[in-house]
Amino acid sequence: MFSTGSDEFGERKAFFGSMVFETVEKDNGATGITLGIDNPVPIVLLFLVLTAILTIVQIIYRELKQRRDQLLSEMPGN
Repeated sequence: MFSTGSDEFGERKAFFGSMVFETVEKDNGATGITLGIDNPVPIVLLFLVLTAILTIVQIIYRELKQRRDQLLSEMPGN
């Protein structure tokens, strides 16, 4: 992602075009790298999907724990 050819400068896009990496040659011969966001939609969608998955996992865990506690309280001797 961050590497280019020896004389290759320009723009590279990543993550479905949402992130942009640009390399430019500076006046003193050094290479400058900039990073930016070109299209935030894929990043927002990823955040929403991950939030939904984590919420579902948490709900399932709570339900299973509640069911376990219920079964343990119904055991004879408890």
